[in-house]
Amino acid sequence: LLKRFKGKAIYSLLARLTDRGLICEELRLTGNNHGRRERLIRAVSVVGSLAPGDTTPAQKRLYELLLETGETTLSALNKRVGNAAATVKRLEARRLVTVREQRTQADPMAGVAGRAARHVPNAAQKTAIEAITKVLGSTVFSPFLLYGVTGSGKTLVYLEVLEEVVRGGGRALLLVPEIGLTSWAAEYLKDRFGSLVALYHSGLTESERCGQWRRVQSGEARIIVGARSALFAPVADLSLIIVDEEHDPSYKQDDGVRYNGRDAALMLGKFLKIPVVLGSATPAVETFYNTTSRRFTMLRLDKRVEGRALPVVEIVDMKGCKGQVISERLLVLMEETFSAGNEVLLFLNRRGFSGCLICRDCGFSFTCVNCSVTLTFHKGRKRLRCHYCGYFAAAPQCCPACKGINLHDPGMGTEKVEEEVRRLFPDKKILRMDSDTTRKKGALKAMMRAMEHGEADVLIGTQMVSKGHHYPGITLVGIISGDTSLNLPDFRSPERTFQLVTQAAGRGGRGDRSGRVVIQSTNPSHYALKRAALHDYDGFYAEEIEARKELSYPPFSRLALIRIEGPGERAALKASSVLKEVAARLLPRYGEDISCLGPVPALVARVKGEYRFNMLIKGTQPRLLHDFVCELTRGFREKFTSASTRFVAEMDPVNIL
Repeated sequence: LLKRFKGKAIYSLLARLTDRGLICEELRLTGNNHGRRERLIRAVSVVGSLAPGDTTPAQKRLYELLLETGETTLSALNKRVGNAAATVKRLEARRLVTVREQRTQADPMAGVAGRAARHVPNAAQKTAIEAITKVLGSTVFSPFLLYGVTGSGKTLVYLEVLEEVVRGGGRALLLVPEIGLTSWAAEYLKDRFGSLVALYHSGLTESERCGQWRRVQSGEARIIVGARSALFAPVADLSLIIVDEEHDPSYKQDDGVRYNGRDAALMLGKFLKIPVVLGSATPAVETFYNTTSRRFTMLRLDKRVEGRALPVVEIVDMKGCKGQVISERLLVLMEETFSAGNEVLLFLNRRGFSGCLICRDCGFSFTCVNCSVTLTFHKGRKRLRCHYCGYFAAAPQCCPACKGINLHDPGMGTEKVEEEVRRLFPDKKILRMDSDTTRKKGALKAMMRAMEHGEADVLIGTQMVSKGHHYPGITLVGIISGDTSLNLPDFRSPERTFQLVTQAAGRGGRGDRSGRVVIQSTNPSHYALKRAALHDYDGFYAEEIEARKELSYPPFSRLALIRIEGPGERAALKASSVLKEVAARLLPRYGEDISCLGPVPALVARVKGEYRFNMLIKGTQPRLLHDFVCELTRGFREKFTSASTRFVAEMDPVNIL
């Protein structure tokens, strides 16, 4: 069909014919691949009566076991009775048992334990629940921002609203920013909704994904929880979309088809005319701005549940403390915390032992062969690794340039923090949660369980420890470096710093005991850190929005990022020159509505063997920005035709570096 209509708008024609009821579409799995994703289950049950003394001891034992347990899978019988397959075959031949075969997929929800959350909503939660449920089924696009401080009970609001959706016969989608966070959501949902919940994300095995796809497509699952790719699940009659931690940059897909899961959820809600709930303790500046301009409805949870106090936060000035991992103030508070029988969380958004390895004798630094970055030193594995392309090499004993042995590892990562804590507190049990320690399936879940049950004294981790987790035993949070993201040349650096610090600080004092937070920083007077210490999002927003307005950054403009990528530096440089020339020719036609910055080499100019040049385009009117990017794309491709150099256009980029 596609070949016969080549060159025509076949998909548009199909959509119009379907809408008029002249043709119908059917989703169907093709090929033999899906068959291999299914497992063959053999279940054994009793059908005949066994005469006394008419069988062997092994057959009698298995027969009595089946009478006791009822229909049992052959694999389960093999675990309890030796050589069960042969015994079942003999009993089947005598028509004493029957074997039933069926195909089934692995179920990722099978190992999920339900987590009760049957709390009574407080006044603020009730107001939020009523506002959302009021518009369910109204066929009106209703975007909400559920803004609640950490520990304010946003999850309970989600659960109550989802229950109303299920009660009304609808279906809902709950998005979380990372696959690792689907486990806690699945636990709360399973307790309330049981088999009506489906998991849908790229971390599932082929068998699991196939099974969940069938459950979603058939309508068996009423609530789908997953990461950004869950937006593409075959859900019919969708009634509600919830985007938890909506501010998180993980919702942005940075390769392949580039899209933002949060923005795509809003557009899907607009198309379907259903409510979309964005939840966060630290909303994106653009999202909060949409509430002030009345595009979104604001729902606030200003206090923690059960009257719990927000943690007391103090900032420690680390100027002059070169190489010091843990300040004296943080050390004193850690000792007090351990004496009281409580737990500590230490947050540093940088993994590895140190950011680089340098020879003090000649200044040689170990850099990646594929990327223009230094290799991160991982002391535990005795490796140097690139966190961009994955290249690694064994950590050397001496400098390859001068053969000196005076190698220095400046900077720090979570591995160095762990080493320092073990030196200071050798008797404490320490867990480190980063992408190095959670590679194995189930490792992240096991660490979370250990912390929830008080089986560790110290949790050290990157940004993954700051998202959504509830650790009631943690009363002290130490933010080792509040400057990690603050010094990046990105207009969103203050916002990301405020979000990371606030989210990490919010892990403290979530149980019955009050919490304390220490932020270590060499820039303690920065407004992002000072506002985070005061739990003052409104104050941070007021300062940040003025800076954005002055420089005409979002939400006062829309951005497009044009990236030139190619394996040769000379070709990439030539392509960037052509891009600049085409942009200069087009700009006069758009006046002050469009402005361009660059192209210039990216902050990391070479990644995975390819050189990169960036151009950032600002537009005050979205339609004009789209028109300009389209014209720029056509003009560039007409003048530069090298197949090895790529032109990538990305609207509303989250990462401009």
